[in-house]
Amino acid sequence: MTTTWIAVADEGRARIFSARPQVALRELEDLLAIDSRRAEHAQAQDAYGHLGGSISGGGGGTLHSPHVGGPGHSAEPRTNSADHRAQQFARQLAQRLEAGLHAESYQRLILVAAPRFLGHLRLSLPTAVRKRLAFDVAKDFSKLSLAEIEQRLQALQVPSPARHAPAPFKPSPRPQAAPPRTPGRS
Repeated sequence: MTTTWIAVADEGRARIFSARPQVALRELEDLLAIDSRRAEHAQAQDAYGHLGGSISGGGGGTLHSPHVGGPGHSAEPRTNSADHRAQQFARQLAQRLEAGLHAESYQRLILVAAPRFLGHLRLSLPTAVRKRLAFDVAKDFSKLSLAEIEQRLQALQVPSPARHAPAPFKPSPRPQAAPPRTPGRS
């Protein structure tokens, strides 16, 4: 029996549901992103309580910000802390989905996530998990009830294994080959 996991997520919360043919959708996990804003803030402050650098020299001094570049800093892509936290959470969710796949907890995956977070999540998914991805939906359903999620998925025409059993496989009939022609006869 095929089990489908449906991951419904945004930047701060991910809910994983399990669906099987003729069995009601059920919630397996509710993951929350770790709020690391305080830790990031503490790391960014220097001994003087200034954000992003230190004061050096005499007189008026200068403020050096590591986000601007300068000695010892390479030009790195800029991401704000909220975006960085979203990327971390996407990696965390991708690892959980990979663990579920390795445990053979599901054979098929559906992702429903806030559009920006879905982009982070797609980039974080390992190849093996991507191969199980049936489809994804760029919508934020993370705060909806189980019944509302089912209704919205149905409205989007996302087939749910809980509602429909897969049709049995029927090989298509082979066309009969024409009888071989004998040389010399027309």
